[in-house]
Amino acid sequence: MARKKKLNNGWEIHEILEPDTKVRYNKYFHKRKIAPRIELDSKLSQQLAAYTLIEKDLRNALIWLEKIEKMEPEQSASASGVGSDRDHFNLIKGLYVAALTIYGKCFTSCEGRFLSLPRKFPDKEFRKFHDQIMHMRHNFAAHSGSDNFEEVKVVLVLYPNKRSNAKPFIYRELMQPDYLTSTEISFIDLVKHIQSKVNDKIRILSEKIFEDEVRPKGKDYWYKIASKPIKRT
Repeated sequence: MARKKKLNNGWEIHEILEPDTKVRYNKYFHKRKIAPRIELDSKLSQQLAAYTLIEKDLRNALIWLEKIEKMEPEQSASASGVGSDRDHFNLIKGLYVAALTIYGKCFTSCEGRFLSLPRKFPDKEFRKFHDQIMHMRHNFAAHSGSDNFEEVKVVLVLYPNKRSNAKPFIYRELMQPDYLTSTEISFIDLVKHIQSKVNDKIRILSEKIFEDEVRPKGKDYWYKIASKPIKRT
């Protein structure tokens, strides 16, 4: 199974998924002629791979947050981010928790990734809201139960008339926000800011890999490497 992408200047990429082995790989073509492909595994290449995964996570978070924005939650939600239309807001909460979780993943240790973003990665004007988002991610989306992000009070409700022999009832007062609101910076603005900085890192690393690792070895070296058979596992 292959998915084809057309790029500029006659380039085309075929993303291959082998149906039996589930192995994934790409084939590259220039004006319908197959192009040599060489996998790089230097430290700089591992950093570039990690930033690429982070950027993909940020794109997913943006998709979910923009979907929330299109659903216009401000029309029926309070300032605390709790809405009365539960069918509507259960979906919003699901999208928001997904965005929180995957955004936080970019800033926490992740097995299989070469790096994560440091707390000081956002510019200073975004850092306070970033800390709020990470705090909510840790205590609401990931671990739960801290700082009143969610709370349940179990209460006994008595009949107003003390003479009533009717059985009182026990009620659970559940208070859990659907999303975090901000009057200064939106979550979308924050994610776009981080994404822009990650894209700068990707561009700089790509240029550095070419200038420091590819160009010095010359064209003949790389065509020789490309001529060796590829083992796919």
